Amino acid sequence: MIMDEVYDVTIIGAGPAGLTAGLYCAQAGLRVVALEKETLGGQIMNIEKIENYPGFADGVSGPQLGQEMTMQAMNYGVEIKLAEVVGLELGAENKRVKTANGDYVSPAVIIAGGGEPLRLRVPGEEEFRENGVAYCGMCEGGQFKDMAVAVAGGGDSGVTEALYLANLASKVIIVEMMPELNAKSLLQNRVRQNQKVEIMCHSKVQAIVGDSQVRAIELLDTETNTVTTVALDGVLVHIGWVPQTKYLENVVPLDSEGHVMVKETMETELPGVFAAGDIRHGSLRQVASAIGDGTATALAAQRYLREGKS
Repeated sequence: MIMDEVYDVTIIGAGPAGLTAGLYCAQAGLRVVALEKETLGGQIMNIEKIENYPGFADGVSGPQLGQEMTMQAMNYGVEIKLAEVVGLELGAENKRVKTANGDYVSPAVIIAGGGEPLRLRVPGEEEFRENGVAYCGMCEGGQFKDMAVAVAGGGDSGVTEALYLANLASKVIIVEMMPELNAKSLLQNRVRQNQKVEIMCHSKVQAIVGDSQVRAIELLDTETNTVTTVALDGVLVHIGWVPQTKYLENVVPLDSEGHVMVKETMETELPGVFAAGDIRHGSLRQVASAIGDGTATALAAQRYLREGKS
């Protein structure tokens, strides 16, 4: 029989938000465990270079930052275990985080499992992941300075990233499969007025091609069913993002896209249950904001444990 592991705080996810929350809680003398199903450090481990993280004038590699965050949290006493969370049972006092390897029981739970960007799933996408294919313009956009780059996705996020990249790149092409952009009118007006940006609707990325670096994309015209090759230097994929909250359905309040709803204190409407980072509603999905979330959540959890109430 597998015995329950008992802690003061159980953190789901060991990315920037979860590791920061764990660090602050452990420094306060709490017994903390962080559960991670895949990669310690989270999604930043897949980013070759983060250009906008404060304190690194020339940027910092995602793996380096993730590893250092992990080691710092562990050095302060955070226990990190590889385990996939499959369920949550929320009692008035103790909460039970269920995994295939056993359950973790604690009065406070911090949900920081993040999510992942949707992939195009076309030839060349994985091959050029660190050589011209990116998923975060604000994190990785520096590599596209004075280059031509495509943004796959014409929603709010894609158009916002295209406007950001237009400050760096020589040319930005927004590729949208639908007949028109589906970003809000304000963003559409801005992008149409930007002379560096070209919009290609009725277009679907069929393949990303190159040698050691991205050199072009193959686009399918969904109206004429013809394929054209467009020369460029990089592709930013922004067709959607999925929070890892399937196991939380009917357990904690989620928004229409599956993000955890929280108050200003990062606490859900369920006392003792908090959420931080990309997984929460309203997140900016940036490393710096995830760290801020982790800090705020840890302090709120400490206050909850001291006072025994939200």
